[in-house]
Amino acid sequence: MTQNKYVVLVGALLAQVTIAGLYAWSVFGIAIERETGWSGDEILLTYSIAQFVFALSTIVSGRLVDTKGPRFTIIIGGVLYGGGLILSSFATSPFMLYITYGVIAGAGVGFVYVCPIATLVKWFPQKKGTIIGLSVAVFGGGSIIFKDVIAWLLVDSDVSTAFLHLGLVTTVIIIIGGSLTSVPEGFKKSLLEKTKEDYTTSEMVKTPKFYLTWIMFWLAVIPGILVLGAAKNIGIEVAGLGDEAAATIISILAISNASSRLISGALSDKVGTLNVLKGQFVVTILALLSLSFLAETPAMFYLGVVGIAVGYGGFLALFPTFTNQQWGIFRYGSNYGIVYQAYALSALTGIFIKSTVGTFINTFIVAAIAAAIGLGVAFFVKERKTAPPITIRN
Repeated sequence: MTQNKYVVLVGALLAQVTIAGLYAWSVFGIAIERETGWSGDEILLTYSIAQFVFALSTIVSGRLVDTKGPRFTIIIGGVLYGGGLILSSFATSPFMLYITYGVIAGAGVGFVYVCPIATLVKWFPQKKGTIIGLSVAVFGGGSIIFKDVIAWLLVDSDVSTAFLHLGLVTTVIIIIGGSLTSVPEGFKKSLLEKTKEDYTTSEMVKTPKFYLTWIMFWLAVIPGILVLGAAKNIGIEVAGLGDEAAATIISILAISNASSRLISGALSDKVGTLNVLKGQFVVTILALLSLSFLAETPAMFYLGVVGIAVGYGGFLALFPTFTNQQWGIFRYGSNYGIVYQAYALSALTGIFIKSTVGTFINTFIVAAIAAAIGLGVAFFVKERKTAPPITIRN
């Protein structure tokens, strides 16, 4: 078993970056729409289902990584994610795509995603916020790579062939990454004793703070999920950009998203996770208002989408850190899997709002109200002072 923390870091992040193709969905989406004539909302629903199943599957994967370890869990995720992409190459209707990409590939993302977060904090216990920020930054930033990979695959191939090739490659890469990932010897669950700082999942869900955290998470990430999944479409519809210019938004979002995850994670170690969370809510609200009322000005449009990505990236670094700080490490994988279900509801909430109010601009107005409520909830949460981190023998 691998017992070098830097080898584990590389393996875990290799698996993590590979599932980032999920965030480049809009490149596939535009190509599918043009090849098949399916509606934009039908295609966007595929992405929303994938995000929902991704989050839902973390209930199982979080428990699995706690009991069976990250290597086993990542390999399952690689088979599901890559297999879902391969099966998507045979999809001939939106419903088939909902099953192959939305359900199967989405579940694969969930199985892989939890493992680096739950594992690396055990190897780097002194820098929990920073290491979680790095892990989720790799996931957020990986869409820069996969935007170009998918676009390259589509140059000389149809969508079906692109799905097939991407599925084969990603399966292999994730399995390699998983084979390098392990838990420190001194941190095996059979040897780890529950301390007074730790909560089991059943204990966590009985605390009022859990419900406040869950509501905050739900309201926080609605705009980010929607904007990252429909970035190219939003550029065309809201700002009137051409295809090439609209495609560059994916890279801009990925850089902003990944940078925010790194910075927010590091800041949480210095000034407190809840303080940074409140700041990211303010950034998100201002960005949504900019997109709602000033998007006709190109500079304000770009500032708006960058603000959404910054807020979204920050939230996805801060909520796992907050979960660890408030309820401990003993059942962290399981606990965060439950907290993460707020993300699942956000994925469905965003597409529901969009289909109800009709336009992206109206959607942004509703999302701004939701984020303002989330900020208000944050002021009712008190951050627990945590005990010194457990020292792991490496």
